[in-house]
Parts: sequence; C-alpha cells; structure tokens
Amino acid sequence: MSELLIGTDREVFRLGNDGNIQQEEGSPTVAFMTRAHEGILVVTREGARWRRTGGDGWQLMHERPVAEDIWAFAADPRVAGRLYLGVSPALLYWSDDGGASWKACEAIRRIPGYESWTFPPPPHIPHVRSVAPDPQVVGAVYIGVEEGGVYRSADRGETWQSLNEGLYWDVHTVTPAAEGTQLYATTGRGFYRSDDGGRHWSHLMTGLDRRYTVPLVASRRRPARLYTAAAAGPPPGWRQGANAALYRSDDGGEHWVRLEQGLPQQFDAMVRQIAVDDAETLYIAAGHELFISQDEGDSWRRLASELPAVQALAVL
Repeated sequence: MSELLIGTDREVFRLGNDGNIQQEEGSPTVAFMTRAHEGILVVTREGARWRRTGGDGWQLMHERPVAEDIWAFAADPRVAGRLYLGVSPALLYWSDDGGASWKACEAIRRIPGYESWTFPPPPHIPHVRSVAPDPQVVGAVYIGVEEGGVYRSADRGETWQSLNEGLYWDVHTVTPAAEGTQLYATTGRGFYRSDDGGRHWSHLMTGLDRRYTVPLVASRRRPARLYTAAAAGPPPGWRQGANAALYRSDDGGEHWVRLEQGLPQQFDAMVRQIAVDDAETLYIAAGHELFISQDEGDSWRRLASELPAVQALAVL
C-alpha cells in the first residue's frame, strides 16, 4: 500500500502506509494535482501553482501562471521540467523549466475546424480537458478537447495531427497505451479505442451500462487492463444524483465488468478520480468519499466518508 495524497477543495490530506489520513500542514486548495520531476505539483481553482518536495512542505510558486481558466494539468515523466496546462478557450500552454515560464501553443487555433469546437453550457466555449504525454515518443503530446476531439503534436506544438475518424468529439480523457499503437478515450457517448495510433476509432460498450464515461486509468502491470467510471447522463442531471458506477476491462476495452463488492449500489456523486500504484492497489474518490481495493478491484473498502470534496489523487 503506497502513500497517497488526496487533494480537496480545502486542503491536501495524506494517506499513510498505516492507513491513517492526516491533513498536510500549509497545503493549498486543489483543482489539479500531478507528479513531476520537481515533486508533487498542484494548481488551485484560482489558478495558482504550488509545489511539494520531500520534507520542504508546500510552497507557492506562482499566483497565476496563465490568465485563462485551467481545465487540465500534466507533467511529462520523461522530460524533466516539461509541464502542460489545458485551458479555456481551447489552448495548450507548456513549460520546459518546471513552471517558471509558460508558452502558449498558438498553432492550436490554426487546426482546421477550430472555430466549430464548442461546449454545451453557455457561452459554449470549448476547452482542452485532457493532456497526455506520449509514453513512446519523447516530447510528443496528445490533447483531448471538450468538445473538439483528439489531437497529437510531436514537434513542440508547431503542428497538430487530427485523430478523430469514428470518434465522438466530446472527449473527456485521452490515454495512450504504454506500448504499441493503441489509444483510448472516454467521451460523452462512452468508451473508444484506436488500434492504429488514433487514425481510426471503435466504439466499445460491451458491459458498460452507462454512457457518460469520464476518468480512465491504465494498469501499470497489465497493459490491457483499464479502469473507468461512467454516469447515466451528463453533469446537469447530477444534481439529482449521477447514478455512476465503476468498471474494469482486461482486454483493452473490448469487454467491461462492473466493480461492485464493497461499493455503493450506485454513486450519487460522480467517481472523478481513479489512481493505481505499482502494486496494483487502487484508489477511487467520489465526492467526499475515498475507497481502496487491494485485489485489483474485485473488492473495496471505504477509507473516508467525510473529506472535503476530493478533486485529485496522487500516489507517492
């Protein structure tokens, strides 16, 4: 069982190896959290960037690195100092110095069809919701746009390849496989997989009895094993309950099984975060609750039920 950082809308908590949860002293509120060469990095709802490094605790690094609203935050584990911010209106920023300075990838605005990207709630402004460094090509990156599809750049954002044939363009999470040419995406219409690097997509829903898929995590030990969570419908209906459930696939999304033992019959709060460590210990967060599985998702137990609203998880 690894230590886990739990980022909430009030502060950060740490789940220790002993199973106890304690508040991190001096921690920020959390909108996004990621592991990087520089330590654990956080972006707050107000857009400030914080860093946690070993015994130095939490440090405010920048009050507001970019002016736009932030929707995604990621670090490239193979490029020291490389960070990404996805924002609204849809654009990507990257940093090569650990976040000290940021550059806007203006080439995104020149992607054919950019002007048609949208978002259902008024004023219908799209955003880069998902950022995924390519695990096989150093420096390459995928972005998922809500609503606008999936794109990839291998030249520091100078050019972008559209990867959208057969894909529903309301993309929530894009995840490249650690090896091979498979690419996965969750969308407002369910799960999609590409077997040729995103050039063509298949809509795979066997075993998924809910269509609004959001988080997606691939196992570190078994490349074809995936975890996702899905709600019965989009967020406007979540005020009456998301009616969400958790799922696992062992064949790259061809078939899904619902994970139920020890979990609520249905989640009223959406399962927004899934984290897995090297030993295949799983953590999920839904609203104010945190659950753990130590048998690859077959059974679960609740670790906490009265946390502030959980926004992000990071395995230490």
